Formats: sequence, C-alpha cells, structure tokens
Amino acid sequence: MITRLHNFVIRLRSALWFRPTIASIGAAALALILAGTDRLLPEFIAIPEVDDDSVKELLKLLASAMLTVTTVTLSALLLVFNMAASQASPRALPGLMADEVTQNALSTFIATFVFAMAGMLGLALEAYDKSGLSLLFGCGLLLTIQALRYLVQWMHHIAGTLRLGNIVARVHTDTQDSLARFLADPYLGAHPVEGKREAENGTATLATTRSAYLCGIDTDGLQEIAARNGLTIELMCRPGDFLHRDRPAMAIHIGEERLDDGLREKLLGCFLLGEERSYHQDPLLGMQILGEIASRALSPGINDPKTAIICLDRLEALLSQAAQPPQQEDVPRHDRLSLPALDFRTMLDRAMHSIARDGATDIEVVLRQIAALERIAMAADTAQIRPVLMDMLTLTTGYAEDALSLKQDREVLEQAAMRARRRLSGSLASAG
Repeated sequence: MITRLHNFVIRLRSALWFRPTIASIGAAALALILAGTDRLLPEFIAIPEVDDDSVKELLKLLASAMLTVTTVTLSALLLVFNMAASQASPRALPGLMADEVTQNALSTFIATFVFAMAGMLGLALEAYDKSGLSLLFGCGLLLTIQALRYLVQWMHHIAGTLRLGNIVARVHTDTQDSLARFLADPYLGAHPVEGKREAENGTATLATTRSAYLCGIDTDGLQEIAARNGLTIELMCRPGDFLHRDRPAMAIHIGEERLDDGLREKLLGCFLLGEERSYHQDPLLGMQILGEIASRALSPGINDPKTAIICLDRLEALLSQAAQPPQQEDVPRHDRLSLPALDFRTMLDRAMHSIARDGATDIEVVLRQIAALERIAMAADTAQIRPVLMDMLTLTTGYAEDALSLKQDREVLEQAAMRARRRLSGSLASAG
C-alpha cells in the first residue's frame, strides 16, 4: 500500500495539471467566500469601502494579463521541453515537469485568472456587499503582487533550466536518491535470485494484460496475498522492465487450477504499470539517461564532448556509490517472495557502454572514462567489482584503439590503459 501511495504521489508531482487545479479551486472558493463577508465579520470591524468601478477594472486587468502571461509561460515551457528532449533526453522530461518553481508559477497565474473571473461573475450577480468588494479588491492586489513575484522568479529559473548541466544535475540527484533506496533494500524484502530465470516445470506463470513498464512492485501486498492463499511467488522481473502478455512476470509455485481469475487479478494488481519508467525502485533509469545524454552530446550533429565528461563525472559518483555492498536482511521480511538480483555489472554496462562506443574517437572522453573506472575501483569494497571494471576497461580501450587515428592519441591511450590495468590488477591481487 505504501508503494502504491508513493508511486501515486510521484505521478501527481510530475503532472502539470495537479497544482494549478488545486490552486484554481482554492481561488474560486475564496471569491465565493468573500461574497458573505458582512455576515461573517463582527460589527466592530470596519473595512474601507471601494467603489464597484475600481474593483471591476482591477479584475478585468487581472483576467486579461494572467491569460496572456499563462499563454506565454506555457509556450516557453514547451520550448524548454523540446530543447531538453533534443539536446539531453526525452526521458529527462518527467523531472523537468515536476519542477516546483514552474508548477507554482503556473498555479499562481491560473489561480489569479480564475479568481478574477469568479469575482466578475459575482459582481454581475450583485453577490458582494461593501465589505466583500473591499476584500475582493485587496485580494486581487495581493494576487497581482504574488503573480509578479513568480513571473520574475520563473524567468530567472527557466534561464538556468535551459543549461544542460542543470538537467544533468537534476537526473543525478534523482538517481542518487533511487540508488540509496536500492542499496538499503536491494530485494524489496524478498529472497534474492541470481539472474532472471525462466519458469520451472510445475509452476503457473502470470503475465500482465497490458504492455507497459513496471514502475514499482507492491511487495507488501504480494506477501499478504501469498500468505493468505499459501502461495510461493518468484518474480521474474524487476522495476524498469517492459512487460507484455507474452512475457511471464511471476511464477506461482502451486497447481495452476487453484489460480482463479480473482486471485490472478489481485496478484497482477500489485504490479504498478506505467507508460514511462519511474525512479522510485529503478536506479538503472537515471544511469541510462546520463549515458544517453553523453552519447547524444558525442553525436556528430552536436559534438559536445564536455557534456559527455560532465555525465561521466556524475556517473563516477553514482557507480562509486553502487560499488558499496548493499544491505541485506538476514531473514527476508517477505519470506514467500523472491526477486532477481540487480548486479553491478548491469549498472556499469547500462551507464558506460554507449559512452565507450560513441566517445571512442575523442581521446579526452576516453581518458576520462578510464580515470572514472580507476576511481570506482578505489571506492569498491568487494573483490567482485574489480573484474567487472577490468572488462569495461578492455571494452573502452578496444573501441578507442579501433577509432583513434592519430599516433599520439594511441600512445596516450596505451599509457593510460596500462596504468589502469596495473592499478586494477594490484587491487585484485590485494583483494585476493
């Protein structure tokens, strides 16, 4: 249940309609409440009177200005999204849509417009008394000041958002949080299973009825259903996988005849599906996005190796964190569930393979990737990590040796690779 609630909150945060809707309802309610001010205020409180024409002019000005500002803001926002999708990655857009400054600015503009429209409607119906008119005028002024404040703040904020480094930093922050959750609970409380295995004979398999990404797994709900019905469930996927009706999502270790439609629906209901992946239980997502941003920056059309190096800086920090041994419960709290393991090799491959391929012609990027592998090895606490780093080093140098044309570059590469192999081999020897 907690997983479902968290996933629901994440979706609301990245929805551009949610905060403006709530703010608009609040603005309309405020305009309605002001209609009965004289009946609510004590007699000894006196409010300065404002004539009807002044209130009408202010509300008309607010409605016209906020409609224009909202339209311009949305147009600029779409431009930012298009630039982010083309220069960075379309997968980075949910993080930009969840930006609080942008959502608060839109909410203020739209709420002010709704307040002005509701106020003009109340004036047309003669619903306001003299105190209500004064308060309507005062609230309109306050909303105008607030809208101007957010307009200036948003203009400065959106200029910073257009910088690719800020998008990379946002992806890094989201991935860091996701990775910390993964290291604290790598198997979501279930038994670990090495690799993603095929279903064994004598088990019933379930597949989702729709094609979508697995955004999260409600393991608490699965454990409760399994315990109530005497089931043992082996999950055959992890959050971030793409599921469809021909790919088994879980294996149930009982006779298939006992799985009625109602139980199947309850089990599959514990899978949180979506059209896009979520950071919550999927640390691979951010690493893939950073690798994609780097690869796109290295494409001939953009040719921006510095951005690729910035992504490598972030990936080095993330992979150094991932190289630490994850916490593991002595006794899994979900004893009827098992979940495939997510190993460091998969993380490293998703993060750096594309950079090694697309950056092979740029010696600066190659050297930065080799240096990152060395530093990750220094941060690793387990001997199993270093052979994986050695394999990635071999892959990186192999791509570069085939792609580099200058003799000087190849010599620099050979020296850097030799130094890295010596350090990794020394680490392996000391670990052994």
